[in-house]
Amino acid sequence: MGFFNIIKKTLKIDENDRDDNNINNTISNPFIDSQAIESLSLACIKLDENLGLKSTGRCGICVKSINSESFKQMKEYIDNLLKVVIDKKNINFDITFNSLIDNYGYLWFIIKGKTIAEIVAVINAVGDSIHEKGFSRQLLANIFEFSSGYSGDNNGHIQNNQYLIYNYKIDKFYPFVPIISTSTNNRKRRNHDQEIKIMKEVSDTIKIEEKLSLWYPIWNIPF
Repeated sequence: MGFFNIIKKTLKIDENDRDDNNINNTISNPFIDSQAIESLSLACIKLDENLGLKSTGRCGICVKSINSESFKQMKEYIDNLLKVVIDKKNINFDITFNSLIDNYGYLWFIIKGKTIAEIVAVINAVGDSIHEKGFSRQLLANIFEFSSGYSGDNNGHIQNNQYLIYNYKIDKFYPFVPIISTSTNNRKRRNHDQEIKIMKEVSDTIKIEEKLSLWYPIWNIPF
């Protein structure tokens, strides 16, 4: 039995009792690619061994909000699902989570876990649940955080956390390496050289978007 099915069994979810607006309930659909996300585990090993980037254990799934009662019910459903996951009496996963609406109105489910395998399993379960509730088109991205341990330089720049972003719309990953200036203008910049290094390192293990114009930055990630 898969991880997602274990959670549903724990929650006593009836397969015939679904609020999905007649959407095909199979997880294999144009908006969810669980296998693409699962391939991240091997990429993490390569990033650690070859670039010194380690997973921080933090990940977020970003969803475009809709002002509707059914969307609020979907969020409540997933909050309850994640509460089951963090209850070790039900599932022996060592994770924490919280959900929030950011300053731009997007819904975030933020996961913190010990292993990338657990994080990926939980993220896929959340994505699958959003699909089953009829909101696949609202899924925007998964953001996986890594750290190099580098904290700054003499020019007042800070570059520590780096990211792999999975874009649901294009079904591919791309790197995002922000450089946050400590100067008064607080100008947002990216380390494109490091992003290219990351892309080359993991391009044979995960689905990478090769068009740099589609490497959309996500500033002010709420974790």
